[in-house]
Amino acid sequence: MASSTSLKLDFATIDVFTRTKYAGNPLAIVRVPKNITLTQDQKQIIAREFNLSETTFLHEQESGSGLPTWTVDIFMTTAELPFAGHPTIGTACFVLSEYAAAKGISEGVIEGGFKIKAGPIGLQYDVAKKTARAAIPHDIHVHKTTWSKENLSATQSQLAEASRKQDVNLKDEYPVASIVKGMTFILIELENEDALGRVATTALRPHVEGLDDGWDKTFVGCYFYVRYPDKDDGTRVLRTRMIEGTLEDSATGSAASDLAGYLSLLEGKPKQRLRYEITQGVEMGRKSDISLEVVMAESEGIETLYLEGSAVEVMEGRLTV
Repeated sequence: MASSTSLKLDFATIDVFTRTKYAGNPLAIVRVPKNITLTQDQKQIIAREFNLSETTFLHEQESGSGLPTWTVDIFMTTAELPFAGHPTIGTACFVLSEYAAAKGISEGVIEGGFKIKAGPIGLQYDVAKKTARAAIPHDIHVHKTTWSKENLSATQSQLAEASRKQDVNLKDEYPVASIVKGMTFILIELENEDALGRVATTALRPHVEGLDDGWDKTFVGCYFYVRYPDKDDGTRVLRTRMIEGTLEDSATGSAASDLAGYLSLLEGKPKQRLRYEITQGVEMGRKSDISLEVVMAESEGIETLYLEGSAVEVMEGRLTV
C-alpha cells in the first residue's frame, strides 16, 4: 500500500506505428511535472515495472518563446537509451495531439521539439492525419568489422539448417552500423519472406568483436530485412524483423533509421531524397508501418533523416513511486 509521501505520476500507454489498438509497438509514457525530480534508479524501476521494450519520461513543457519543447528520457527495462525511434514518434503523437487540442487546432501542421540524450529533435505533427514526423539525430557509422555467416548460423539455427540444405542462401558477411553512439545494428539482408519467417529469438545475444573505438559501448541488435519491388514513385519497400537475444521488437524506429541511412549512403546521390516504407512485427501479430525519408547532402553523406508514423492511445492511469 502506498505511503502518504509517495509520488503520484500520471501515465498512458500507446501503440506506435499503427492506427489500430493492440497492434504496432506498445509504449508507456510517464508525465513528470516541473516540481518533481526522479532519480535514474526510480526511472529504471518504473520502466522495469511496465516491462515494455521502452518507457519514456515526459517532462513538463519548457516555458519561453519559440516552439513547444519537452525533455524526454527513454528507458528500456535494463538501461537508458540515448535515442529510440518508436518512443520518439509515440511520445510526439501523444503530446502534440494534446497540444493541438488545448490550442483548438484541428488542421495543419504543428512544429515542436524534444531534448533527448542523443541531442535535439525537431518535430512536425499533422493534426488531421494524426502522424508525427521527427528529424532524428543521426551520425551513421559503418564499422570496419562485419558479422560473419558463421556468427549468424550460431545464433539462428533454422537459417543455418536451411542454408545447409541450400533452401536459403546466406551471405558470407553482414555490415554493422550505428545510427548514433549507443545504438548499433547488424543489418542482415535475406532473399525472401520464407527466409525471414525462419528467424527466431535466441538465448544467444548478438556479440560483435572489434567494434570501432568510441562506438563500442552500445546496444547491438540484429535487423533482418527483405526487399520488395520499389513503388512507382521510387519509394523503397521492405519487410523487417529485429531480434536481440530473447527479445523480438514489433517496431524499431532506430533500426529502421539505421537501415535507411545505410542503404542511402550506398545507393543515394547528392541532394537526392530517398523514401522508405518498412513493415515490421507481422510475425508477432503486431503489424507496424514505419515511414522514412533520407535527404542526401549536397556533397556527401546524409543531411537529414526523417522518421514518421502514427500512434493510438490504449490505457491511462496513475502510478506511485
